[in-house]
Amino acid sequence: MKKLFIFLVIFLHVTFAESKTITDMFGRQVEIPPTVRSVVTAGGTPAVNAFLFALGSGDKITNGLPKTINGKSWEFQTIFAPKLSSLPTVSNGGPQWDINIESLHLVAHDVVFVVNEHSAESLAKRNFCVIGLNWTNPDSIKHTITLLGDILGVQDRALAYNHYYDDTLTFVSNKVGNPKQKPKALYLRHTNLSLPMVSTATWMIENAGGINVAKEIKDHMIVSIEQILEWNPDVLFVWNSNEVNAVYNDKRLENLNAVKTKKIFAVPMGAHVWTHYTPEQPLAVLWAAEKFYPERFKDIAINQEIVAFYKKFFGVELSELQLNQLLNP
Repeated sequence: MKKLFIFLVIFLHVTFAESKTITDMFGRQVEIPPTVRSVVTAGGTPAVNAFLFALGSGDKITNGLPKTINGKSWEFQTIFAPKLSSLPTVSNGGPQWDINIESLHLVAHDVVFVVNEHSAESLAKRNFCVIGLNWTNPDSIKHTITLLGDILGVQDRALAYNHYYDDTLTFVSNKVGNPKQKPKALYLRHTNLSLPMVSTATWMIENAGGINVAKEIKDHMIVSIEQILEWNPDVLFVWNSNEVNAVYNDKRLENLNAVKTKKIFAVPMGAHVWTHYTPEQPLAVLWAAEKFYPERFKDIAINQEIVAFYKKFFGVELSELQLNQLLNP
């Protein structure tokens, strides 16, 4: 009996000593296993996946993409983690990311990631080990990488990414310098004339040496043709290559500077659209800066930089065909 008691004391001591507590991005204290071997991305699935890919942890994901966003547009998710195409779904798509509790119970996991506090609290009450990720500003990218690096035990890889992030922004800033006149830019969803992700688009444009003419507009607002003409951007970023053609064929926009100078570009999309909260954001800055100031970046092999990034952090060497698809979504 005494030996059994000693065994239990030792067992409990080791168990609790090895577990650790982290603070998620909502300020919640969460106790997690010492080693996280499997994760569920129940909220913000493609975005959370992208961060896990960048940390070499895509193989830990045990759920697939929600059916509402599973398709050719998200093909790179399954290029970076092929098994995703055959895994069960546990939630609907955004912005609600409604979670199917029964499905979640059936999927093996050590931790569950969500992107809103309500979901985090609701799942915690059901005894799930749930971690909230909250993206509100550009610093959220590095914060997420650092937090996930600690959770997954890949702190060195997280540190390497954060160095890359800082170094890329510094490199672009030095290349751009202090131009006398910065280009005016706009990120537009031509299909419905909405402004997706104004906040992150502004960060990309400004760090690339441009001015976002829609900086004061709220995310996803609809604007008029008259407003776009009044802004008259020098560079226009759109959702995909189909929209590039649509803008050039839109007689209402034929007098835009961006149309007349042929400076309309589809935003690249890898694991996620580069203008969203994704570890690919530094690439977006480099890419946009080259569009703004091609002469200043003519000595930089942008495509090679992109391929090197995905090889180093995502562990995938893109083929020429894949690179072209990524740059022309």
